[in-house]
Amino acid sequence: MSIRLIKVNGRKVWQARVAYRGHRKSALRDSKQAARDAEADLLKALQAQAAQTEAQGTAPATLKALLEAYAEDMKHRGKGEASVARVEYTALAIERLCPELLDKPVGAIADADLFAYRNRRRLEGRTVYQVVAGQRVKVRAPAKPSTINRDLRTLRAALKLARPDYRFPGGAFFPEDETRVRWLRPDEELTVLAPMPSPYREIATLASLTLMRLTEVRTLRREMVHLEQGVILLPQAKAGARPVILSEAARKILQRQLEGHASAWVFPNSTGRPYSREQIGRVFRRATRGAGLKDFHFHDLRHHGATMALNKGFTAPIVMALGGWKTERMMRRYAAVTDQTLRAAAEAVSGSAMNLGGATTLESARGLAGDRS
Repeated sequence: MSIRLIKVNGRKVWQARVAYRGHRKSALRDSKQAARDAEADLLKALQAQAAQTEAQGTAPATLKALLEAYAEDMKHRGKGEASVARVEYTALAIERLCPELLDKPVGAIADADLFAYRNRRRLEGRTVYQVVAGQRVKVRAPAKPSTINRDLRTLRAALKLARPDYRFPGGAFFPEDETRVRWLRPDEELTVLAPMPSPYREIATLASLTLMRLTEVRTLRREMVHLEQGVILLPQAKAGARPVILSEAARKILQRQLEGHASAWVFPNSTGRPYSREQIGRVFRRATRGAGLKDFHFHDLRHHGATMALNKGFTAPIVMALGGWKTERMMRRYAAVTDQTLRAAAEAVSGSAMNLGGATTLESARGLAGDRS
């Protein structure tokens, strides 16, 4: 049981959290005392629920019920929309490939079940487009190891709540390619961002400058932005609530955007709602392909920003705080170090000096949001 002060949509509230026999409940209250009272009520409710289950001899919970409860628990703990959606996406994938696994009691799930799902997910593959004899055709390709591993990590986290003694098979995870370069050269920054129409250009540029994820940018609300303090306060980021420090260029983009309309959303579409992931992704893919890039996604703008910060000489802990990464390994995985940086380090070791010059042209791209609006 715990009581803590958190922020929800910019407002401070007290959260009561209770866990009992693998189940959790939480509640939000305006005062600490009210949260303590709610804590006691939540514990009684969980105890009564457990007693009723035992008395009625209810069948063990299924994996489907566990994933639904896990998604709800993540919402109550203030996890971001993307994190909750990942649980739902995993459940849909299991339903498509191994529907019998969803109906299986949690206590009966074994290593063989997890490997069976992993292998079917791999064989299912994904649809990609290739040019054959001058024609663009659909073909099936193996599912990416990183995609399957995300499903497995979701299952591991959910099973850990219900079966803390169960050891998830580490061998189920596929080795991932961590060598893919995810940053733009200076000329590519301009050719990708410049042709994009507004406000997609501003959305992409802000993501580059702040290392924010797509969902964090597109669902950004007016009350989360504090221009005078130069910060965005995200109440439900992927790893929990976190602040985003704004550069002067990012602050100008947001100021122009907020002054241009009265919506509660920073980037509203024609209906007054946030743009969908599909809308933004479609425009971004068109821009990257127009720039000759075949394997650069919107999320890579976050990795690109981390690379630029490292190349400017900032330490790993600083970049981790900037992007909200929990571990240095995660940050290093997505932030490449350019040959220019390595060459400068090599020269330093030999006692020579090297001028890094203008490692990034985001200063130029930053002006695009205002100059082309």
